[in-house]
Amino acid sequence: MTDQHFNVVFIGGGSGGYVGAIRAAQLGMQVAVIEKDKLGGTCLHRGCIPSKAYLESAHIFHQLHELAEFGLKADNVGYDFGQINTYREKVVTANWNGVKYLMNKNKITVLEGAGTVVGRGQVQVTGGDGSKQTVSADNLVVAVGTAPRTLGIPVDGKRVFTSDNVWDAQEMPKSVIILGGGVIGVEFASFYSAFGVEVTVVEMMGSLIPMMDAEAGKELGRQFNKRGVKVLTNARALPDSVQSTENGVQLQVEINGQEETLHADQLLLAVAREAETTTRDLGLQNLGVQMDRGYVAVGENNRSSVADVYAVGDVAGGLMLAHKAYAEGILVAESIAGKNHLKSIDMNRVPQPVFSFPQVAAIGLTEQQARDSGADVEIGKFPFSANARAKIVNDAVGFAKVMADKKTGDILGVTLVGPNVTELISEAALGKFLESTPWELAYNIHPHPTLSEAIGEAAHAAEGEGALHI
Repeated sequence: MTDQHFNVVFIGGGSGGYVGAIRAAQLGMQVAVIEKDKLGGTCLHRGCIPSKAYLESAHIFHQLHELAEFGLKADNVGYDFGQINTYREKVVTANWNGVKYLMNKNKITVLEGAGTVVGRGQVQVTGGDGSKQTVSADNLVVAVGTAPRTLGIPVDGKRVFTSDNVWDAQEMPKSVIILGGGVIGVEFASFYSAFGVEVTVVEMMGSLIPMMDAEAGKELGRQFNKRGVKVLTNARALPDSVQSTENGVQLQVEINGQEETLHADQLLLAVAREAETTTRDLGLQNLGVQMDRGYVAVGENNRSSVADVYAVGDVAGGLMLAHKAYAEGILVAESIAGKNHLKSIDMNRVPQPVFSFPQVAAIGLTEQQARDSGADVEIGKFPFSANARAKIVNDAVGFAKVMADKKTGDILGVTLVGPNVTELISEAALGKFLESTPWELAYNIHPHPTLSEAIGEAAHAAEGEGALHI
């Protein structure tokens, strides 16, 4: 094909890439997206969307077994794993079609293939059939995402899976070991346990979701225990011990100096994700782009060490969340157009949702981080066990926690554990964006009876006031 020139080329059509491309096109630029797989990337095809479809099926199935609490009856409640996957694929496809529609609507050129930087503003695109073409651009945006870490454990797609290929499993296992108690690990633990699968979570740190507030991890661990999920914390997995056979998989872990052998039908690797795999062959070294353990080092406006090269999403480091990638894609597009209102994305106002059972969500600092910052910390808590709506939906577990600086009134962080808190956290995020104080959160009038009242009550508590109502 004849070489083409664009104002901006996005290498990668995942969350940051396609959203940034759309915003750039809206601002009048000629835009291209290079994607070697499918538009939408990991979030749409292997992460956020399919996992939440799985969890929705699991949540409904769990509720069906609690119908008696609501005075309702149902017979022969069961599940069909094939139909669960059909539902998942339907949701993914509908969203995928939406992304493709937006690309066409905004007249964005989509180049199918792998992109390699071969010179300043020059990208070679290698198609699946081996064909090659070179396109040029005034600006390049790296948006290639990350890949699952495997710790050297062979992933066979039969007994051993990662979050990228677990969707290929042909049947629901009777038992599963989940290596990693972070966000991916606890979400899959919630999914499997809802269907009666024997679940063991192995986490090397002292609690689940260790990057979030310790109190949230402990509460989630308590609720997992009630649901029959076995949680092994301070447990170091021994990767070389993994054995996969036709009869199952085994893994040895070390806890307090003692080794324990675990057996299950399947092993899910959910330890972390890394950028080295995705950036290794991009050719960024040809431009002298500064890297950090495979991630693109970025500064103001998510610009790399090379003026016309940017990075967004997971590959730019920081929180690995689709909405953070969306925000960075928009930021870069507006920066290139000279129309940006922000210079960077404040990670302390990025919501961190976990769709486990119960859900967890947070913004800002954890309690430990707040105290380590030197601030005079005021903490307000309110339990969902005292919230009328939580009782109505028969899910009165968890709490709302607001942390603030006594001297300045600044909200330092908010952590929520309980029903639908992945939706509720948006109020706290907006409050953080608008530089609200706990007083403003508290005196914002929350409708009754709703779960959102828990945030208002926790904010009142942070102001030194007691609970006002249920």
